[in-house]
Amino acid sequence: MAFDFRDFLNLSEEIGVFEVLLPFLLVFTLSFGVLQKSKILGDTGKQLNIIVSFVIALLFVRNQTLVGLVNRFLPNVSIFMIIILMFLLLVGIFVGKEHSGWTGNLLGLAFIVSLVFIVWALSSSSLDENFNLPEFLTDIDDQTKGTILFVGIFIIIIWLVTREPKEKGQGFLEKIAEELKGSK
Repeated sequence: MAFDFRDFLNLSEEIGVFEVLLPFLLVFTLSFGVLQKSKILGDTGKQLNIIVSFVIALLFVRNQTLVGLVNRFLPNVSIFMIIILMFLLLVGIFVGKEHSGWTGNLLGLAFIVSLVFIVWALSSSSLDENFNLPEFLTDIDDQTKGTILFVGIFIIIIWLVTREPKEKGQGFLEKIAEELKGSK
């Protein structure tokens, strides 16, 4: 019988790695970092910062309600971090060094296309299925779809009529593109 990574994770869960060790390390590291950066205990208080962080982390893991909250909270935050990273990668495809012509409305279009792909990827249950719209778009009756389309077109027309020409300064999307390129 082979010992695979799932067995290792199960063993880790049984011995308390997820309930004690990881929350302890997280709270210790965060509290130590805050104490070191803020210098609340003085400039030379590294040993005090270690002791205070150690005590805070021990008291934290003693409270299983807080540990359970962190164990539920962090995976949810991490999925949003992955979503944001994937979105930035998709936008980065359009604003890389080779594609420096993507500015203004073209960059806005790239931004919207990237957002649509992220929503579609999150709403599809499997990549093996045919291309389907998300359920929240297919469960709408025809009258609601028509109303949404009418309001959307109306908003676009109002925006096109009332928008003022931009000055030489960068817009929001151009600033994001510059940040993704690495220049300031």
